[in-house]
Amino acid sequence: MMNVPKITKKMYPQYLLLPAVLLYFVLFLIPNFASFYYAFTNWNVISTTIKFVGLDNFREMFSSSAGNGDVFKNTAIFALCTTVLKIVFGLVLALLLNEGIRSRNVLRAVYFLPITISTVLLGVMFSEIFSPQGILNHFLTGIGLESWTHSWIAEPKLAIWSISLVEIWRASGFAMAVFLAALQMIPKEIYEAVEMDGAKSFQKLVHITLPYLYQAFVINTLLGLISGFKVFDLIYVLTNGGPARASEVFNVTILNEFSKGNYGLSTAMGLMLFLFITVVYFFINAIFKKFEVDVS
Repeated sequence: MMNVPKITKKMYPQYLLLPAVLLYFVLFLIPNFASFYYAFTNWNVISTTIKFVGLDNFREMFSSSAGNGDVFKNTAIFALCTTVLKIVFGLVLALLLNEGIRSRNVLRAVYFLPITISTVLLGVMFSEIFSPQGILNHFLTGIGLESWTHSWIAEPKLAIWSISLVEIWRASGFAMAVFLAALQMIPKEIYEAVEMDGAKSFQKLVHITLPYLYQAFVINTLLGLISGFKVFDLIYVLTNGGPARASEVFNVTILNEFSKGNYGLSTAMGLMLFLFITVVYFFINAIFKKFEVDVS
């Protein structure tokens, strides 16, 4: 039998970690810690000196004159709506494709595929679909629902909802994959035991399947909310926050302020978003732990 050389610390000295640690320190830690200082300064393209201004940037962020009320609302709508519906559609797809369907492997790949598509490509594609002369309006007209046609991403009341539908379509397959992984971990013997006791499909779903999917619900909820509050690229490509800021979210506002040269204000906004997402993470995690189900 061939002797396999034993891996020791001498073969892989710890100094090999230094390049990665150095890059992480320079490109991540330093900028992030620096933001805690610059968020409280008047740093902008005009000022020649950077001065400490306390909470002025945060007051301006939340002032009525800044007009950011709709931005906060749009961000919350996008994050909550997409998270809930991605979980719902992902769960339904996972339950259906966990059955013995002959083409289930192909269908799993098809439903997961949208998450791999470039956001820029998605933006171009759905810009055409949602345009007044796009595929969606042609389809509605063709089936006699011409009154339902709209300029889906050009109407203020519909823009953020239309973009939310794109995100739901794009990422439901990822939620499905997380649920499928959890479904594969459920012992079949449990289903066989309860079937012998006369349990129906709905009873198995409620009392066995859903409790075993607890961790999958936690993962999908946290990832959905975090990605929802951090959304930027999809909205930037489709509408750039328009029309009239109707679909503008927090990260688009940060870019706009940075583009105007308000570096301190945009840094404060980025810091506020980071703190808010951190609070949401611990809050949601605490809620899930409170209602954790023991399936051991």
